[in-house]
Amino acid sequence: MNAIEPNATVEQESIIDQILDGQIDISSVEEFENLLEVFPGNPDLYRRFADMLAGRKHPQDALVAYHKAAGLYLDAGMVLQSIVAKILEWSIVKPSHREGRDFHAEIRKKGAGDMPSQVFFSQLAYTEMVSLMLRLTRVRLSPGEVVYDTGQEATDIFFIVSGELTETLPQGDDTTPSTSVVLAENDIFGDIFPLEEKSVYRAHVAATSAVELVKISKPVLKATCYRYPRVRELIERLSRIRAPQGGDRSWQTVRRTCRYCLPADVTLAWEKENDEGKWGLHGTTRDLSTGGVCVVLKNNTTLSDFEALLRQHVKLTILEGKKTVIDGLSGRVAWQKTVGTVTRPTHIIGITFDPMADETAIALNAFCTISNDEQDMIWNLWNHLVRH
Repeated sequence: MNAIEPNATVEQESIIDQILDGQIDISSVEEFENLLEVFPGNPDLYRRFADMLAGRKHPQDALVAYHKAAGLYLDAGMVLQSIVAKILEWSIVKPSHREGRDFHAEIRKKGAGDMPSQVFFSQLAYTEMVSLMLRLTRVRLSPGEVVYDTGQEATDIFFIVSGELTETLPQGDDTTPSTSVVLAENDIFGDIFPLEEKSVYRAHVAATSAVELVKISKPVLKATCYRYPRVRELIERLSRIRAPQGGDRSWQTVRRTCRYCLPADVTLAWEKENDEGKWGLHGTTRDLSTGGVCVVLKNNTTLSDFEALLRQHVKLTILEGKKTVIDGLSGRVAWQKTVGTVTRPTHIIGITFDPMADETAIALNAFCTISNDEQDMIWNLWNHLVRH
């Protein structure tokens, strides 16, 4: 097993993606257990395993797997996904008061971020969080299924657990074309405010992949907000930070497109206020896609330079050794996170790319995409790891 580390990252991500997309069918519990030995830190796989166990009437084993998935999601800052896994765990065995309090404390501790669902759930008090968890309803959609059509009454607010949808605002007149935006994991949609009045959805929302959502209906939310007024305040705040349907958001997410865990060196350059010239930093990519990138900054990055990066417009260069592979990338730093210890911190940033020239997009896509020969090598590796 050690022989494939650390150079098997691309192969692992490809295999995991194909399992989660249903291209690889794991039909037996034993095969899935072998898979989890190969990929022990992936919360999506533990969640999929728990769903399999629950469907086959193995509640105690499913309970353990849901618990593991919830913890791994929370460690990754994926609050909504952790909450859904915890709801499924607690549907098998009712939690103690202490377990509920501990989970809430972990959300408050690890869940801070700039995604709407992170912001929302990490600010809830314990009673508010439990009240909402009890009222969330899970929804699964296949590609092409419609959630809202233009002019339909808005009756529910939705949180996206996984998958992607497209929200399309229809053409207003001959001079105003229709506009679309991709809705992805951690996004929220529904536009049900004001709660006391009938509201109509002005856009068409349909799934473009397999999608899991959780929703809360307008009447149920209204009753919850009557009991917990601050819930209403927090959800209304989320609806305000969303731009008009079809427009740009004031908040950003990096993970909007297919992600590749490619370890590549990058340089970042930006203009620093009140100083002449440009400043630069070095780092290594963690998640890379045609929509954005996560960068782990080098250990010699100072705290002042790291803090100065937030919301900065930066230019990126991807390197292989000292050779420039892709130039001409630019974007804005959407979020920051520090992990590790106080004495040995690791600084991570997320960058959302600007619209790029066609040749740059082609080069980046080619860099991210695995060739057929490499795919054959991955399948051989997969067969060796799982079957032996």
